[in-house]
Amino acid sequence: AGARWVLKNPGSRNGPFLNGVRPQGARNYNVSRGVELAFGRSTEVWRLLDDDPPPVMVIPLQGGEPLIVKDDVLGLPSSQEPLASIFRDVDGRWKLEAADGDVLTLDHHKLFEVGGRTFRFACPDVLGITAGADSRVAPKTVSLVFRVCRDEQHVELTAVRGERVIDLGSRSHNYFLLTLARARLEDQRNGVPDAACGWVYLEDLLKALRTLATQLNIDVFRIRQQFAKAGLQDAINIIERRPRSKQVRIGSGRLEMQIA
Repeated sequence: AGARWVLKNPGSRNGPFLNGVRPQGARNYNVSRGVELAFGRSTEVWRLLDDDPPPVMVIPLQGGEPLIVKDDVLGLPSSQEPLASIFRDVDGRWKLEAADGDVLTLDHHKLFEVGGRTFRFACPDVLGITAGADSRVAPKTVSLVFRVCRDEQHVELTAVRGERVIDLGSRSHNYFLLTLARARLEDQRNGVPDAACGWVYLEDLLKALRTLATQLNIDVFRIRQQFAKAGLQDAINIIERRPRSKQVRIGSGRLEMQIA
C-alpha cells in the first residue's frame, strides 16, 4: 500500500496474529521486516524477511523465472541476447523498444512478444521515491570525454557534469560510441542544426564497425545498461534511434576527444 506493506484484518474471529497478538477491529496494520505473522493458528508462524517494494518484472508465459528490471533497463529475452529493451522513459512510463527502434508503451499486465516468446509486464503501483533520483543526470546534460590511444585499440570514457565525474572505463563498445561521437562532432563543425546533427545510417555504421546487426544490438543494450548503472537518468537515450529511416546517433552533443 503506497510505500509500505500492510496486514489487512477483515475482522474474522479466526483472524491473523501480529507478533503473537490478534489485532482488534477491521483495519490495516503496517508491517515491516522482522514481524511475525500467523493466520488462524498461532502456532504456525511466518516471519517477514524482506519488506522491499515489489519489483518491476517481466513474466515469461511459456514458463521460467520472472525477469527483474534493474537500473530501469532490461534486455529481452536476456541481457546476453537482447532482441528488445524495456526501459523507463523520461515521462515515467515503461516502454519496450524493439531492435528496429519501434517503441511500445507498457502498462501493468500488458502482453507482448519478443523472439517468438510471449511475456507479461508487471509494474506494481508503488508510491515510494526512486532511490538516488535526485542525483541522476540525463545524457543531454552530460559532457562525454573520450580518451583514445593512438592505435585506437583502447578507448576510455568519462562522463562529466559540473564537478561530478563518472569514470565509465575502457569497454569494447566504447569504440561504437566513439564512432557516433565523431559523426556528431563533424556535423557540428559543418554547422548542421542540432536536431539533425550526428545521425548515422545503420547500414553505414555496420560497415564502418565491421560488425553484424545482432552484435550492434548487444552493444546498444550494454551501453545503456552501463550508463543506467552509473546513475545516468534517461540512459536509454545515450543512443537515440530513428526507426523509420534506420538511423542512430549519440545522445549528447557535448563531446571531447583526447589522444592518449
